[in-house]
Amino acid sequence: MLRSRERAILILGGAAAALILLVVFAVIPGVNKVTTLSRASSLAERELAEVRGMRPELTRLDREVRPKAERVAATANPSVSTLTRLTTAIQEAGFPPSAVTLKSAGTRDGEYFSEESFDLKVDNITYLEALRLLSRLENGPLPVVVRTAQFKSRYDDSRYLDGTLRLGFLKPTAK
Repeated sequence: MLRSRERAILILGGAAAALILLVVFAVIPGVNKVTTLSRASSLAERELAEVRGMRPELTRLDREVRPKAERVAATANPSVSTLTRLTTAIQEAGFPPSAVTLKSAGTRDGEYFSEESFDLKVDNITYLEALRLLSRLENGPLPVVVRTAQFKSRYDDSRYLDGTLRLGFLKPTAK
């Protein structure tokens, strides 16, 4: 049998081992979890403050997008192809078919809209005609977005331009 002194040492050693195991397996992971959660909480608070700061800009962008979205919805499901509709709109703007080349460049699907891309090449136009074309495409009856516009002066007469436009024709996505 154990003497009382040995028994006390054994009990104190067991208590110390239990305390060490408790600290290693319960307290340290708990402290690490609290630290991680507090960092995540402060990061979430900063991101929320950024989103609240962007609210006026988001509402302004929403006001700008609504008319275009209404035009997209109004021109959905026509019986005529998109290429034909764009060609007709460009000819109505006063450009002869010989000065215009329109080619399809693929599609992109977004969350609310799909976009069919076209490359429009226009030869021998004036600066004023280029501005009118850009304005008519962006603000006209068709839901068209001008993604890029590159114009170069003609080598034979600097009063005229040759241009390449990347157009996006917007359509509602099927949900």
